[in-house]
Parts: sequence; structure tokens; C-alpha cells
Amino acid sequence: MSITLEKANKLKTISVEKDTWILELPEELCSREGFAVGTLASLTVKDGAIQGSFIHPTKKAKQSAERFINKYGDFMKEIEDID
Repeated sequence: MSITLEKANKLKTISVEKDTWILELPEELCSREGFAVGTLASLTVKDGAIQGSFIHPTKKAKQSAERFINKYGDFMKEIEDID
């Protein structure tokens, strides 16, 4: 199986807590899969595997994400290039 990522399809990390990452799905993927723009994916590392689920946008979810970005967004930008 071959996976090819286009530059436009970069995943945006919204939040990281312990072993869970919340990622914003690219618009192209949302459109292709019939998801609303702004759909998130939750990925959790557990027992040597990755468990995933979709978080469909709601008003409450959008407000929560905006609060997180306002509070931690600058910090996340500063550390994204740290390897």
C-alpha cells in the first residue's frame, strides 16, 4: 500500500494531551469523505496500537477549540519545529 500526501493535505494538530492527538482533517479529505469542514480526528496510542475516532464539528466543539488555540496557539507554533 502506498500513501502519498500532497502539500495541501497537511494535518493540523489542534491539541496534544498525554497519548492523544486531536488533528483537523484537511478540507480535501472532508469533501471526499462527506464530512463537514472542521471535522477533527482523535488518535490515541494505547496498548501498542492507535485508536481513532472522528469528532464532528458542533458549536460547543468549535468554541472549545477556539479557547484552546487562543490560550496555547502561540506556544504550539513555537514548538512545532522542535524535533
